[in-house]
Amino acid sequence: MPYKKSNKRNKRKKGVVIWLTGIPCSGKTTLSRLLKRELDKKYDPVYILDGDEVRKFFEYDLGYNRADRIHNVKRIAFGAMLLAKCGINVIVANIAPYYEVRDFIRRHIKNYIQIYLKISIEEAMRRDKKGRYRKCKEGKMKNFIGWDDSYDIPRNPDLIVDTGKKTVSESLREILDYLHKIGI
Repeated sequence: MPYKKSNKRNKRKKGVVIWLTGIPCSGKTTLSRLLKRELDKKYDPVYILDGDEVRKFFEYDLGYNRADRIHNVKRIAFGAMLLAKCGINVIVANIAPYYEVRDFIRRHIKNYIQIYLKISIEEAMRRDKKGRYRKCKEGKMKNFIGWDDSYDIPRNPDLIVDTGKKTVSESLREILDYLHKIGI
């Protein structure tokens, strides 16, 4: 039997892009995984785009200077936008450190929710299992966001979660409550 094209258009709702931003060790990856687990109970599909995994996929072809960071974030934003257009809900765990790149994302992604994970540098250093802050302190690592490369604190996030003062469970609950409040 030959393929017959349907006249019905796909009426799938567009997905939402939930972007978790904050300095290293603020809880982006941990909270994105827990958030996905919760959203999976109600929504299908939900996908995580993690900044570290995107760099790995592209075989670390970009460095850590400002221009390369911006280029990498735009790659992630493009992928998130495409997934959302296909009706997939996306959680992005990525620093997105500069005003200009977060403004770019807001201009290009309609269903975009920016969640700033606030934490002090001291608390982030305490949590750092990979020892990156220690390496920076010893001069063995350069261009590290929050240390010798700036992190522009978001001007207009949709939600601020103080992960430095709240437990993981409390932080997750705050995000879920906010998403529920806005109808997600």
